[in-house]
Amino acid sequence: MARVTVGGPSIDDFVGAGTDENVMLYLYPPGADLPDPLTLESARTAMSRVRPYMRTYTIRRHDPDTNEIDFDFVLHGDHGPATRWAATAQPGDEVIFVGPSPAYQPDPSAAWHLLIGDETTLPAVNAIMAALPADATVHAFVEVEDAAEEQDMPVTWVHRDGVPPGTSEPLVKALAAAVFPPGAPAVWAAGERQVMQAVRDHLVADHGIERGRVRPATYWRMGHAGS
Repeated sequence: MARVTVGGPSIDDFVGAGTDENVMLYLYPPGADLPDPLTLESARTAMSRVRPYMRTYTIRRHDPDTNEIDFDFVLHGDHGPATRWAATAQPGDEVIFVGPSPAYQPDPSAAWHLLIGDETTLPAVNAIMAALPADATVHAFVEVEDAAEEQDMPVTWVHRDGVPPGTSEPLVKALAAAVFPPGAPAVWAAGERQVMQAVRDHLVADHGIERGRVRPATYWRMGHAGS
């Protein structure tokens, strides 16, 4: 993982939406002939000449007092424009983003909260947990490769331990072994598309959670480059 902090007077008026809010990043290849000054308007005008890669990322932290926004990136070699950018970003580099998007609003009437994802969802899981009331009952399951990838967060870590990413077995197995509280939960789940489909089917069939409460988001798809 790599954390990149952006800031400056240009985000003075940024209004955060909380929880899993995300923005669209404009990322350019090294050596691109960028307009000067580089603004959203100038970037859009120049798209016929230099088109950025556009990638959606969740905000890990927004501090309006210091005008800072953190983005966390999963680094997986030289396999995508976002990974390459995050691995080489230096102080003084410029980046454009559009947003934020509307964010997940946890159901205040839910008996408890269930959060499910993999390492790509860590910023969102952290932000959602921070936004929930201090007395909320939260069960969170996050899949990572192994113990070395864990972060300081109160979640149940699910280790792949060599199982390829994009396989539903680790998360479904962990959920099957879980003992949940009574009552209807508010469910937030995101990750690989087919894994999330398997997670939804398991929660509905084996834990008896209403299907309408389980609407997972696709953060990535196996075999499709996006980051």
